[in-house]
Amino acid sequence: MINTKQKLILIATILVLIGAIVWSYDYPKPTEKEEQSKKEPEKEEFQEGVWPEATWSKYVNDELGFSIDVPDKIYGYYGCDPKKVIRVPVKVFEDNKNGIVYISQEYYYISEYDNELRQYVGECEKTANSLNSFLGGWAISIRTVKNDEELDDFIKENYGAGCYAGNRKSWWQEGVYEITIGGWDQWENLGTTDCPVNYKYKVLYIPEKNKFMSVKLGQESTFQTDPGTPPYQSYDGRMIDSFRFE
Repeated sequence: MINTKQKLILIATILVLIGAIVWSYDYPKPTEKEEQSKKEPEKEEFQEGVWPEATWSKYVNDELGFSIDVPDKIYGYYGCDPKKVIRVPVKVFEDNKNGIVYISQEYYYISEYDNELRQYVGECEKTANSLNSFLGGWAISIRTVKNDEELDDFIKENYGAGCYAGNRKSWWQEGVYEITIGGWDQWENLGTTDCPVNYKYKVLYIPEKNKFMSVKLGQESTFQTDPGTPPYQSYDGRMIDSFRFE
């Protein structure tokens, strides 16, 4: 008959054997491809050779009352290796409550940069773009105004205290006018002027609906193909020219 001490020894032996079996079991490990996918884009995201033609779709915002054409993919920000070129999807982020729609790349890659070493260090992380961490792109503002004075007020608040609604000319859509911003010219010092508008913009006004659109387009192209891969294409022109009040 097994006494208490022998029972304890037997139990301990069994536990040791079980532990050895578990320890020696070859659990499935993440493949090299799976580990790499957490740090770098999929192979098809990297662009090599001729840039493919963009596929276009029409974005419609019924609540704010406008539409605009957007391309499917663009030259994206890859903050991990300046020598690599990636293509990323275009995404629209809606903030209808505040009357703003953002258009930008769906995600980007970022890595820490060491200024002393002059190189990227650490892991390359894929980061989703969002309203809370918005990177680049356009911010299209839609506002309802009662008169020209309210239009002037918006321009002053968003472009500079010295800016105002200048000349207007007919847009391609009937009843819509393109507004130029007055208050600054190329001979003024940007550091002292109250209207530092030295970039492209678009302000469209439809009096019949008491509504206008405003977007700062920047000094260079925002939506484009790889600048180093001919033939280079900028999509900004087609996008803004397609804007329509619905």
